[in-house]
Amino acid sequence: MRQFPLRPTWAEIELSAIAHNVREFRQVASPGTRVMAVVKADGYGHGAVAVAREAVSAGASFLGVATVEEALELREGGIAAPILVLGFTSRDYAPLLLQYGIVATVFTLAEAEAFSRAALCLGRKLAVHVKIDTGMSRVGWFPCETADGFVSQLASLPGLELEGIFTHFAAADQADLAYTRWQLGRFLALCDKLALLGIRIPLRHVANSAATLCLSAAHLEMVRVGIGLYGLSPGDEVPTSAVRLQPAMTLKSRVVMLKEVPAGTSVSYGCTYTTTDTCLLATLPVGYGDGYPRRLSNLGQVLIRGQRAPVVGRVCMDQMVVRVDGIQGIEAGDEAVLFGAQGEALLPADEVAAWLGTINYEVVTAVSRRVPRVYLRQGRIESVRPCFSTR
Repeated sequence: MRQFPLRPTWAEIELSAIAHNVREFRQVASPGTRVMAVVKADGYGHGAVAVAREAVSAGASFLGVATVEEALELREGGIAAPILVLGFTSRDYAPLLLQYGIVATVFTLAEAEAFSRAALCLGRKLAVHVKIDTGMSRVGWFPCETADGFVSQLASLPGLELEGIFTHFAAADQADLAYTRWQLGRFLALCDKLALLGIRIPLRHVANSAATLCLSAAHLEMVRVGIGLYGLSPGDEVPTSAVRLQPAMTLKSRVVMLKEVPAGTSVSYGCTYTTTDTCLLATLPVGYGDGYPRRLSNLGQVLIRGQRAPVVGRVCMDQMVVRVDGIQGIEAGDEAVLFGAQGEALLPADEVAAWLGTINYEVVTAVSRRVPRVYLRQGRIESVRPCFSTR
């Protein structure tokens, strides 16, 4: 691959924060409970391979992804830890699952039988986890109360190793845990029925980051840590005092032009912002093509020299303009932080999410692959993932 200078918009990922967050969740998990690090969607925008490697080194014993392609990216990146594809996996992927030792999720008999035939044909065992719908109404065997028959059939299929069983909580990030406890109760009742049938499945996992923090009864054999892995809270109503999370990502750009303009000057597409006095404008080479939402036009703020500068005019695909009046000494080349920390000044991803009326998950996951990832350890550059690269 050709090497280029680093473009003046980049994301810094502090690997020591990833490791710290894994250790925090390991500490809060019940004794003997394993931690799955969920690295789907390119590690929530942080870079799946680098995050997975760090998480496993810090004690995560399983990895979770959404697609087979995401699992293959990890294997090609040298990650040997067990990987579960949490979402639907077509039977067409069976040879790849077997070749690369990837664990599949099953929730229909037809897919399970197809996986069984493929495993027998190749003379290998395929590990599977069965997904149960206890109240999310997405994928998973439904209704939960009849799943014992399905699991019994699944357990008898040759070529398959029934390694795990799981469900997903719909409302564990809410202060009222009644619905989550109801889902957990349905799941545990099913496990009790299976035990009476002589079916004991090694790995039961139901807890996401929120439930790991607020419902110890849901820890079981493994917890799945997603957003918490990246140092972000699962939600405003989730108590996080048990852990000291460290946000891992900071999105940065640089001032590439400063321009003093008179009153009456319109800024960017649509002329949605017009100056009312003489002011200083700074152009940043970052836009919605990089994952900074257009909805932050005339709404967002950035940090420059530790001070907040408002976004003025529409955010473009590749550029945006901020007003920098009063920022003493500002000059072209200065660093701008779109979210994260700049010295003692903070502009959290949670605040950006609040401006957008969304969640922090979307803010970090939106950072596109044309933004280089600069991996730090204790503030020192360890490696760089160039634009459009996966590793």
